[in-house]
Amino acid sequence: MPSVEDRLVAVLGARQGSGVLLTPELVLTSAHLFGKDDAVEVAAPDGGGRMPCDVVWSGDPGTYDVALLVAREPVLPLGQAPPLRWGKCAGWQPMPRCQVLGFPRVQRYAGEELEAVQVPGTLMPLAGRMRGRYVLHADHHPPAPVPDGSPWAGLSGGPVFAGPLLIGIASGDPMGWQHASIESVPLSAVIGDDGFRKALLNHWPGAPEFEEVTSAYPEDLSYEPAYAKAVKAAYSRLEIFGLEELSSGDWDLDTAYLSLEAQSPSGRTGSGPRRIEDLLGSRPRTVLRGEAGAGKTTLVWWLACHAVGRTLPGQLAELDGLIPFVVPMRSLAARGITSPTPSQLPKIARLPVDRPPDGWAGRVLEAGRGLLLVDGMDEIPQADRELARKWLAGLLRMYPRTRCLVTVRPLAVGSDWLEQEGFEELRLLPMGDEDIRSFAAAWHRAARLECDRYADEHWAKRQRDRLDKLEPELGHEFERNSVLRDLARTPLLCAVICALHRQWNGLLPKTRWDLYSAALSLMLARRDAHRRILKPEGIDLTADESRQLLQRIAVWLVRNGRAELSREQAVRQLDLALRGLRRVRAQGATPVVLAYLLNRSGLLQEQAPDSIQFIHRTFQDYLAAKEFQESDCLDELLLHAAEEQWQDVLRLAVGHCGRSEEKRLIAGLTAAADAAPDRETEWPLRALAAHCALHAKYIEDDQYQQVWAGLKRLLPARDQRELHSLGQEVVAAVR
Repeated sequence: MPSVEDRLVAVLGARQGSGVLLTPELVLTSAHLFGKDDAVEVAAPDGGGRMPCDVVWSGDPGTYDVALLVAREPVLPLGQAPPLRWGKCAGWQPMPRCQVLGFPRVQRYAGEELEAVQVPGTLMPLAGRMRGRYVLHADHHPPAPVPDGSPWAGLSGGPVFAGPLLIGIASGDPMGWQHASIESVPLSAVIGDDGFRKALLNHWPGAPEFEEVTSAYPEDLSYEPAYAKAVKAAYSRLEIFGLEELSSGDWDLDTAYLSLEAQSPSGRTGSGPRRIEDLLGSRPRTVLRGEAGAGKTTLVWWLACHAVGRTLPGQLAELDGLIPFVVPMRSLAARGITSPTPSQLPKIARLPVDRPPDGWAGRVLEAGRGLLLVDGMDEIPQADRELARKWLAGLLRMYPRTRCLVTVRPLAVGSDWLEQEGFEELRLLPMGDEDIRSFAAAWHRAARLECDRYADEHWAKRQRDRLDKLEPELGHEFERNSVLRDLARTPLLCAVICALHRQWNGLLPKTRWDLYSAALSLMLARRDAHRRILKPEGIDLTADESRQLLQRIAVWLVRNGRAELSREQAVRQLDLALRGLRRVRAQGATPVVLAYLLNRSGLLQEQAPDSIQFIHRTFQDYLAAKEFQESDCLDELLLHAAEEQWQDVLRLAVGHCGRSEEKRLIAGLTAAADAAPDRETEWPLRALAAHCALHAKYIEDDQYQQVWAGLKRLLPARDQRELHSLGQEVVAAVR
């Protein structure tokens, strides 16, 4: 692949000089090589010969000894060349391993034939400060003097590079150094001239921003493109965890990424919901809290890929071009690393890249060019979190200009955990209806890209056509089914729904039990196992053990007509559940088990201090219904059948029941409806019985007909409230 050195050209005017291609037609060189009306040509070593040029801007040789030429045809294609990057010295420290390129007199062969030279040396930014020049001291022995000028004649206009960054244009050979030094015009100086900048942008609208060169190690800059490539390779694919029998869950990040809303703590200025990109740009240090599956890791990967690629949106311009160090805390825990040093930061994520130059990461952080992305502070054992806090605080005190984002589940650390280090808190919010539609569209775009990997093009086309059909169908499901829509409030669960819809060939289950069961399986077992998270709370629970514990909390909430409970109440319910779970009881005290469920299940959350609730009421009702069925308490459900807050539990209970239990539940509802004193009481009981009859796995004809006969005696519905209580499925069955 071509390199920046391939941009070197010879400039042929009144004098012979050198230049550098900015674009296939635009050449940067020295102004003193030609007069106002001189004809100018350029030639590239691998080009097609001399190419006539027009001078579009020329500076004063005494100050800005720089000129811009535009060739009348492309000099070189440059299609495979890396993007040209510009730099400026940000300090006075000598910078070894720089170079200047050109076609000097000393390098002639066969008489007067041109030959390129590559002069390595140390850039001395302070040496030409008063005259606005950079001075490069050549590493090798200087060329011998010549009687009629400088042996470096012809080098003027040649590019000066610090690593891959173009920082200057060679302009002269200062007296007194016996040709051991070469002067150059800093590009950062000439860009300040309005005429130059206007001419440049007219012919190169995509001119890059200047990068600061603060290191005495330009090889760092040569390494960074490889590091950037490795970051993109590692994080440009997004894992969307699927369910049993699903195909590949590996998606293109840019295709699947969705901008989410976040909110700062209430009571602070500007605390209303805003897009996360709008909030992160103005916060140098942020703790981002979010539930399981809320999109925290996806955001970290997206920031890393786009920061290193300089493609972040305008709101995050301050992060653009920073060097990201992704620190997945679960990897630290698995490898026994507690306090990584700067030199370990590039290695923690196991990127597919060679070892960096010694001290590189420290120099990046010292220069304020680092973006530290600490992902999953909850994914290390509780006992290690204080040590991790001290490590992070110490690192940021050592390198105070480092931007930092820490992601964590809501309860893993206290609200003041990093407050002394200047961190501000943000919390990811559930997706709104429009976000759900956008996510589903992105999911299907990613799925179509997956088809490109199929070897069989006929099969790939069939799958793409199938996805084209499924996507609008799922959109209609979201519009008409509020329960489904409310389940899809996190990217994880929305992805589960999309995956199930695809797996089941466009049909989501008519009942909710399979969907909930699949989601619970993913949340309680498969997700952490897939991510190889090793007992962060010192607890190892199976999905069934977690489910049984959560059922006890859910049934307590239903019985008490509550949507939340205190920690003390939660511990008391778990104590009761643990009596029969000997393996779990042996692993730790009940408060530790509660912490595990809060941080790892993704189903419980503590929205306010000492206030625990399920992430969605539907999961509470689903788990409570399961507990009522397993503990043989269906009669208790029937006693409350007329109470609105119990009716969703009853609707879900039928899906958990065996054949005899279904019969008993439906019979109890029918009997209660028969005994109802008025229509207002009877109507919801008939609707419940009809719903259970529709979803029963086994129901005899006489009982089924009895249910519908009782409902039909009340039809038609008198108002929208009665109609709504039936539900669309019952309404469709009645018709």
